[in-house]
Amino acid sequence: MSVTHIASRALGPVVECLEALRRVISWFEEARRSPRSVTVTEVARRIASPRSHGGSAEAGRRAHNVWGDPFDACSRAEHWTPLPLAYRLEGVWIYGVADLVRFVNGVPLEVVELKYYESPDRYSIAQVRIYAWLTARCFACRPRAYLVLGWDGRRYGHRLEVEYTPEEVEEEVKSVLRRLEGLSKA
Repeated sequence: MSVTHIASRALGPVVECLEALRRVISWFEEARRSPRSVTVTEVARRIASPRSHGGSAEAGRRAHNVWGDPFDACSRAEHWTPLPLAYRLEGVWIYGVADLVRFVNGVPLEVVELKYYESPDRYSIAQVRIYAWLTARCFACRPRAYLVLGWDGRRYGHRLEVEYTPEEVEEEVKSVLRRLEGLSKA
């Protein structure tokens, strides 16, 4: 076996990861420009209206002050990063930026939504389920979904695993898209 062949086999997963990330980020950009698009926030609000948690906008900004380069996920054994996601379902783009996605060897294994408040609500659960579904659709995987509650930008109170099936979330998203389509025709 030649050195070139060995090197290309070793780089295979890295190249696949890079191609997948480039594709997903280009989908995200296309979704942002498309008139037939809806954000994860809009879909989650239709599934479960958000309630006030008595915090401030500043608390929310502090909680979401997370940075990372998604492309580093392809060259590191483990990497956490915010991740722009988009997927077209029935001709409509659903898109948003997941707070954190944990990659192991280039594969997304966990999706995490960071919340400064301490107790989960239906909206937060809907939101993380949609991000997990988007990740599953974009990367042909089945990541676990978590809410991190009481996040202050450095520490958190507790972490809650949110159960979901991609099929169930997709049906919920389709239902929202049908309702939105009905509203636009009215």
